[in-house]
Amino acid sequence: MADNTPFLIINPNADNKRLGKKTDIILNSAKRIFSDFHYEFTRNIGDGIPISKKALEDGYKTLIAVGGDGTLNELINVAAKTDVKVGLVAGGSACDSHKTHGIPRDFDRAFEIISEGYSEKFPVGFAKGDSERYFIEMINGGLIGKASESLFDRFEWAHGELGYAYAAIRIALEYSPIPTKITIDNEIVREVNASAVAVSLTDVISDFEILPLNNPRLGDFAIFILRDLKGLKLVRVILKATNGKHINHRKFGKYIEVLRGKHVVVESEEPHTWESEGEIPSRKSKRMEIQYIPDAVNIIIPEGWKYGLRKVDRTKAKKRVLKRQSPFC
Repeated sequence: MADNTPFLIINPNADNKRLGKKTDIILNSAKRIFSDFHYEFTRNIGDGIPISKKALEDGYKTLIAVGGDGTLNELINVAAKTDVKVGLVAGGSACDSHKTHGIPRDFDRAFEIISEGYSEKFPVGFAKGDSERYFIEMINGGLIGKASESLFDRFEWAHGELGYAYAAIRIALEYSPIPTKITIDNEIVREVNASAVAVSLTDVISDFEILPLNNPRLGDFAIFILRDLKGLKLVRVILKATNGKHINHRKFGKYIEVLRGKHVVVESEEPHTWESEGEIPSRKSKRMEIQYIPDAVNIIIPEGWKYGLRKVDRTKAKKRVLKRQSPFC
């Protein structure tokens, strides 16, 4: 086996099991692009981790996630802090990472990018709650975690941005903020009734750009805090976010804060449910510790891809980043 032979981890259950119906298309596309490759299918959530570990033991140096953010996350949790390259062929219902890293939703072009082999080192977050988990996008507690959790039990049929919005609205109507202490870099402390908390390296969650000033080249996390909101007021915030609009600071500014830092500890009187990249790493812990780790994973991206903002004015955005202000204004 050549060092550059790619190993594909394919999740046929991605996109509400629709990706499984495209297996022949995916494999034929890979055959056209690569002279040689190997692959294995996942069956259940979490399968990507042991499959990836076995691939590394067998000497593979390029792992490719064919699926959504959860599949990619599983590969990242094996490849972090190694010299292994990780590629993405987006097949999930949302698959936020393809937006962040400029990966087109076209199998041929995604495989071509991987065959070109250009990669860069990126930071990851390391989260320790019920379990330990790396993430490359964001980890979300409070309402966001509960809404994502509901997609696994109450609203299994809901997928993509509309399905997530429906679940979030339903959960918001019954959600009560949790008394929470948030400590950032051992310096900044917030004691709030948290409606939602997000610690993020990027801007996209479930296809919504909720942190449009954020990207993985800023050198730290954006920490999003939504406080004291429930019921219809919380629904109004969700509707603003799902419409891709900034939240008017005159109405909601006192409820929202976006800070920056590299080490975050979230302690609460009752557990937050935490979601990260389509999976639920923590449900029971009253303490979540999140650490920024630079240059931890080698991701294959299109050469020349520029990280930054898409929907806001770049000059104004730069000023806000320098002032560490919230984008929701």
